[in-house]
Amino acid sequence: MIAVHNPTLPTERELMLTRALREFDPDAEVHLDDDVGKLSVSTVLDELEVIAILGGLGLEAAPKRVPGSDRDAHGSSVCGCGCGCG
Repeated sequence: MIAVHNPTLPTERELMLTRALREFDPDAEVHLDDDVGKLSVSTVLDELEVIAILGGLGLEAAPKRVPGSDRDAHGSSVCGCGCGCG
């Protein structure tokens, strides 16, 4: 048996995001780092699905940028998914 201890309890915002993502991926995990404004998501969903789900919650999200490129992680400078990331 493996036990994992998370020393910090999830925030209400993290729980809300996790619940929304778990409707589509029961094992999704979310971590917010408010100090640097970073959201980490562990899921089998692809990036555009996560962006759409977060957008449905009223959160603006954009694909991560490929280092040294003007393209996003799904290969487009303007993704065309309607998220406004380009």
